[in-house]
Amino acid sequence: MKRQKAQNNKYSTISIPKELHEEIEELITKNPGLGYTSVAELCKEAIRLRLSEIKMEKQESYVSQREVEELLEMIEKNLRKRK
Repeated sequence: MKRQKAQNNKYSTISIPKELHEEIEELITKNPGLGYTSVAELCKEAIRLRLSEIKMEKQESYVSQREVEELLEMIEKNLRKRK
């Protein structure tokens, strides 16, 4: 029965070094204007932001390679026309 409960749970637990946890906790306590109410809240946002960055980097990487080739072709054609 315990396995079923674990599978239905919408959260899992991660571990971070105690020192990092304390540093985040201190940051939150000293800077209430940041809007974080817990270490977990800051960590969730940080992880989401980093995942978003990684996804964007992958998309930019893929798109930029193809676009660079297309742009180079267009530039070459335009330069030939000017000559």
